Amino acid sequence: MSDDPTDDRDPTEDTDGSGDSDPTNDRDPTEPPAFDDGRRHSWPGEPEWPVVESAVEYETGWVTAGYDLVEQPNGSRKRYYWAELASAVVVVARADDQLLFVEQYRPTIRRTQLELPAGIVEAGESYTAAAERELQEETGFQAGSTALLQEVWCCTGLLRHRRAFVFAEDLTPAEQSLDDNEFLTPRSVPVAEAVEVAREGSTNDATIEGVLLASEEDLL
Repeated sequence: MSDDPTDDRDPTEDTDGSGDSDPTNDRDPTEPPAFDDGRRHSWPGEPEWPVVESAVEYETGWVTAGYDLVEQPNGSRKRYYWAELASAVVVVARADDQLLFVEQYRPTIRRTQLELPAGIVEAGESYTAAAERELQEETGFQAGSTALLQEVWCCTGLLRHRRAFVFAEDLTPAEQSLDDNEFLTPRSVPVAEAVEVAREGSTNDATIEGVLLASEEDLL
């Protein structure tokens, strides 16, 4: 029943006039829907969320931001604001009994963080190729073997941004090649302490997720 005090509809009323139950409820709830545009369609048994209007209000080449005016299941309309970023990759790189991290200052939160190597996936790159590139650029190590652990959506209440986690091993020294706007220092943490370090306050969500995923796969 609606929580809206102005909603005087009879909850037992047949809204489509057919007298039949929604046929989508008969579908297997474990099966994903056939997404067309990634936004309008929902899981079986749930209503559509039509996008009435979509607008871009801010664009830098690094981030695009705007809103979608969406018709909600109760018929009301609401603006949902979003920011769109290119996909990123996080690298869980093991060198024998050590896990590679990078220490860097994050102006956004005004704190120095100990994080897993990470970066934006460039056009045409696979996640594993991006992981190999970012690992070498940030730490100066080249991976002999990489494997995709997981791909996820991030901060879905605000962002249109996908993140992948890649495990890297068989590392050999190479040349570090930082971008002009990267100021970071490679660090290493004993594998046995990686989970504990990742749960400390001086790290971020991607680091915690990457370390826990690798640990779950018995890679640490």
